[in-house]
Amino acid sequence: MRRRVAMYRALTEPQLVGGCERSSFFALLGVCVLVGFLGGLAAGRWYMVVVSVAVFWFGKIALGQAAKRDPHLREVVIRSNRYGARLQAVPSVKEGR
Repeated sequence: MRRRVAMYRALTEPQLVGGCERSSFFALLGVCVLVGFLGGLAAGRWYMVVVSVAVFWFGKIALGQAAKRDPHLREVVIRSNRYGARLQAVPSVKEGR
């Protein structure tokens, strides 16, 4: 008799917000809100509000396309930057003489 284990979708699928990766989406949203409010409304420049909305719109489209290709793209980029240009290969066992 085979045993069945309940597997929830939330454990296996990436966490996306609006089709974009969570942290990237909220970073984009935060930057656009700051630029729109501080650069636009607080300074009296209404065109900056329009610019921040346009940047958010196109940024969300770009993040959505990136999430379709690889939902963990941000983590991959951060990890590759941490390793640098090349990974130093070290032998797992020291050579004895």
